[in-house]
Amino acid sequence: MKTIGRLLNMGKNCAAMNMAIDEAILIAQKENPNPTLRFYNWIQPAFSFGYFQNIAAEVDVKTCRSERIELVKRMTGGGTVIHGSDLTYSLIVPRTSDEKSITEMYEIIGTCLVKSFQKLGIPAECYSDESDQSENSQNICLTNPAENDVMCNGKKLAGVSVRRNRHGVLFQGYISLDMPTENILKHVSKDKETRKEVCDRSTAINTQGHSITRNTLINAICETFDIGIPFELGSLSAEEHEAAEDLTENKYGTQAWNYH
Repeated sequence: MKTIGRLLNMGKNCAAMNMAIDEAILIAQKENPNPTLRFYNWIQPAFSFGYFQNIAAEVDVKTCRSERIELVKRMTGGGTVIHGSDLTYSLIVPRTSDEKSITEMYEIIGTCLVKSFQKLGIPAECYSDESDQSENSQNICLTNPAENDVMCNGKKLAGVSVRRNRHGVLFQGYISLDMPTENILKHVSKDKETRKEVCDRSTAINTQGHSITRNTLINAICETFDIGIPFELGSLSAEEHEAAEDLTENKYGTQAWNYH
């Protein structure tokens, strides 16, 4: 029987719930293997941090909270990502005996995104020279392209990070739809030069006269996204909902997870 994946076009949630839903879907691969492509949004501006980052060392936590910028640690790696002006997505696939390597999947995801951007008239290409990475001390995802991240006119446009367990693989990615406002950018790092590099080394789809909406971008991606299986519109299961609520309360919404 041919595998059919599940497409989830979800609305806004708090930062903790967004991370919890992704992990809940990953956990569900053990009992119910179900390839899932999910698009989601954020209730308010947020910074997500890679698993190995120290949030308090990266940003002024007290100021971010007073400015209503949510802070959350991802279970995937990578650096700081600014959310609220981006399109965030996740791809969760079950482990199989003939699965592609992480490197191969990065290349496939990047190539699919490039095709969707070009379909919308955005000149894009996959990054392929890691020697050009910035040597700044801060780990800001927008300033540090990795192999097969998506670039536009020499600046980073989209990135992805990964986490896997025995039953599934989770890819979490972002696409810069609009550049963050100055009021958000000024809090993304304690380091002034790093904040400047976010503007100098990254870009967004709508920075050069385009006016592409979130749904237009999602539709373009769905038309070009090809990992060897089709995706059909679906919804979270009751079990995934319950697991996500539990993970929000007991993991992603806690001090223990985010600051230790």
